[in-house]
Order: sequence, then structure tokens, then C-alpha cells
Amino acid sequence: MKDHPLLSLLAAAELKVLTFDNHRLRAINYRNRVIHDFYMMTYVRSGSAKLRVGDRVYDIAPGTVIFIPPLLEHDQYKDNDEETEFLWWHFTYRIQNTVDVLPFLRIPFIYPLRDHRRFEDAFDELIRCRNPEDGHLPKVILQKAKALELLYVLLDNAVGQANDANPELPPAGFLSLLLKLAARPEAHFTLADLAKDMHMNPTYVSNQFKKIFGKSPILLHRELKIAKAKALLETGDRTVADIGADLGFEDAQSFTRLFKKYAGISPIQYRRLFEIRPV
Repeated sequence: MKDHPLLSLLAAAELKVLTFDNHRLRAINYRNRVIHDFYMMTYVRSGSAKLRVGDRVYDIAPGTVIFIPPLLEHDQYKDNDEETEFLWWHFTYRIQNTVDVLPFLRIPFIYPLRDHRRFEDAFDELIRCRNPEDGHLPKVILQKAKALELLYVLLDNAVGQANDANPELPPAGFLSLLLKLAARPEAHFTLADLAKDMHMNPTYVSNQFKKIFGKSPILLHRELKIAKAKALLETGDRTVADIGADLGFEDAQSFTRLFKKYAGISPIQYRRLFEIRPV
């Protein structure tokens, strides 16, 4: 596992915390809930709760993590009036905001947290540095550090707790191909070139890649290009032509055409969404 491409994929992904909080509740009743664009992890510090996934209902005791991936229909509720404390956060962990790497880890829906003290301390620190009203700027860095520590503790405890203690990962060759595409959004790849590097038939490579990751390698690489373009347009003042050239487009027109196809607006219009206007 030392040189496995999954390690590089995990290292390349970026953690984005959307929201987090701790709540003490005596009642909770979410039914048929589906989260579309992010993960939710909830830790029960005290009290109890219930989780339904499919036909199975889980009893959630103190020290338990609830892991809800996107598009999983579930119920989360309480059937008593005792106070329960939930530590929860919503987040994504993707490469270029496009490639989600967490599905490869096969994290169970619920599992006990062995290192609960470290998690609770890190979460409490995250809460404390959420609003640096004293203007202490390094707290922003501390918040990022604590968020990564939380993710590490949660994943470190989750590995090996699924029903299959040694889940079968996608073939290393296809993980390496995914890493190659993610690491070089500016490159120009053809399916023939990618298949040649893998010593496989192009149609087979495309079909297997789509079966494993949900999209063909060429389509995914285009989405990675557009994601990188968005990041460059959101920050900095480089011209659209320069950004297009850096991403491997022959001219600004072809870059604009593809960007508009995926984003719905032109690169210039997209940049204007992030311009700071005087109040």
C-alpha cells in the first residue's frame, strides 16, 4: 500500500467544510432525507438516537459516528425525550472539486469512535475558533488544521470497520489513470494515448473507467479543466486567453465555447460573479 495511487489521490484532495456545529436536542425527526452535494458526519457525544438506512434501523449510542454520503436516503430521529448532544459537520473531499475520493474507502454508515477524546477535543477547538472576533488571524489556519485532524481521526477509525475488512479497491492501473487526469488538467489527452500507456484497448479502457468512476476518462478530464478554470477565474486577474492557454486550449474561442457548455455562462461572466463591488 506504500506506493498505492490511492494515497496520492487522498493527498491531492481538498477538504472543504461547509458548516459545522454542536446541538443538544431532545427531539429530532428527519425522514426520507437525502443529501445531494456533500457528506454529513455526526458524532453522538451523549444520549441516543436512531438511524434507518434501507430496511435496517441502527441504535446510536454515545461514542458513535453516523456517516451519510450523498444521495443516501435515510431517517435520523429520536424515540425518547432524553437530551442528546450531536457534533456534526457537512463537508466535501474532492480533487479540483470534481473527483470524490471517499467512496474508495468504503466507510460504514455507523461505527464506534475509538479515539473519541481526540475527536471531541479537536471539534471543541474548531467551534472555539469559528468566529475570531478578536481579529486573531492565525485562527483561520487553526480552523483548517483542526478540520483536517477531525477528518483524519474519523477516517482512521473507519478503516477496517466495514462489513468487508479488506474491501476490493479499483484496479491500481485505473486509479493511476484517475490520478494522472486529476494531476494534469492542463494536458491534452486522447483516449488512444491513455489506452496505449495501459497496454489496453481504448474502448475497454473507456468502458471500464466509466463503470468504476461513473464517467469516461475524456469527459472527466474536461470537467477537471473547467473546474481548474473556475478556480483561476475566481482569484487573480489573468486574462481569459492566458487561462485558456494554460489549460491547453489553442485559442480563447475554443476555451470560451467549452466553458460555456459546462458552466452555462462565459468565462468573463463567471469572473464578474466574484468581483468585489463597492458598497
